[in-house]
Amino acid sequence: MTEGLAGFPSNQILKKDYVVVPVVASKIMKDPKMTNHVIHVLNFGCSANQAIAEGLIGTLKQHQYQITESFEEANTVIVNTCVVKQNTEHRMKSLLLNLAFEKEVIITGCLPVVMRDWITENIPNAKVLFPEVAKDIILLLNNNYVPEVKYTDSDVWSQLYLKGRSQYNPVITIIEISRGCLGKCSFCIVQKAKGSLRSRAKENVLTEIKQALFSGSREIWLTSQDTGTYGIDLKPQVNLTDLIESINHFKQEFFVRIGMMTPYMVQNFLQPLIQNFQSPNIFKFLHLPIQSGSNKILRSMQRKEDMKYFIDLIAKLKKNIPDLVLATDIIVGFPGETEQDYQNTVDLLHKIQFEIVNISKYTDRPGTEASGLPEKVPTHIKSQRSRELSKICRNITQKKLEQWIDWEGKVIIDEYGTKKGQFLGRNTSYLPILFNNPNLSLGVIVRAKIIETKTIYLIGEVKE
Repeated sequence: MTEGLAGFPSNQILKKDYVVVPVVASKIMKDPKMTNHVIHVLNFGCSANQAIAEGLIGTLKQHQYQITESFEEANTVIVNTCVVKQNTEHRMKSLLLNLAFEKEVIITGCLPVVMRDWITENIPNAKVLFPEVAKDIILLLNNNYVPEVKYTDSDVWSQLYLKGRSQYNPVITIIEISRGCLGKCSFCIVQKAKGSLRSRAKENVLTEIKQALFSGSREIWLTSQDTGTYGIDLKPQVNLTDLIESINHFKQEFFVRIGMMTPYMVQNFLQPLIQNFQSPNIFKFLHLPIQSGSNKILRSMQRKEDMKYFIDLIAKLKKNIPDLVLATDIIVGFPGETEQDYQNTVDLLHKIQFEIVNISKYTDRPGTEASGLPEKVPTHIKSQRSRELSKICRNITQKKLEQWIDWEGKVIIDEYGTKKGQFLGRNTSYLPILFNNPNLSLGVIVRAKIIETKTIYLIGEVKE
């Protein structure tokens, strides 16, 4: 699965299904050569998609296109799509079919890469922009030819970010350190959408982070389909911990969130990773998707880790990284999942006590090996197991959060709350803390105390 906003993301609190990147509309230049596009951007999916959307909007603004937050005002809509799950795919297609009657539509993101024929058959007038060539958005708007490139080298797509971006959040910068992965998971469509691993040069990543900090960002998200594979394809070879060590040399006060990594990769740099977490700049947070507690199902999923490896890994991480917060992903109802397999997953969740669990019901994804497997689990059983797991995880989360009552420490204020005078911050373990304090502002780092817990977040008060 692709890396998303795990870690009690604010969109859970704010009840958003997608992220719309807010920007300030600029005036259209009265140049007869300019088109009359008034553009609205809809962004769906993972944090990497959000970074691409920010790059698109930044490029458009540099060329004096008018960007609007109002769907009604727009005559052109850019939809940055996601298809990682079946219900997401259906939502994307329904949205696009409806939009095609009202607006000029540009489709980018994962849908064109894996389902180009569907667009041709159903929305023939739509313009298509593959993510790898997102930097060529201006050419496409001016009706020039843009090649439909599925996968290319990292230098091409990194140019989109180096041109400047219009950020969703001025204090959070998403840094896409690589694209694609090395996995062969039988259920996953992401590799078809993103291709094999292509890492960005460490120097390019560091340059982008330096620019972000200079521009006022205080929180850096390192994102990719699997951060644990970063640098394996580079010559000379580097790894994630080499990158983090270099990031820690920056002198500013800021925080880094390390994105999702497959558990199997951690063995390649476990001790350096533990050492990385000694830095005050690194959120004590890891997203390690296991997908199932059954070794039989993991083999069928073509995952490389087994339960012994995973449990031993978590034990070492918890022992050596105080206050570590863990997230994982679980798929219920994978083909062939028996009641015992499901119970093994339940047992794992009780044993590890993850703070965050992202639960998905298995659905066939086109072209994946798992879609051809027999012994499909009936929908009603998948739904029942999903409900049961969700309840178990909510209870575990609540108990884990209660242990943070009376904690005091640094918190970065990185989002607005849903009500006037509310702000959302993250402590050093990336737990979300809500403040009812109108005197705060985005980007400040305060000393705070946790005074109360809610279902998926904490309530804090500022001490300094």
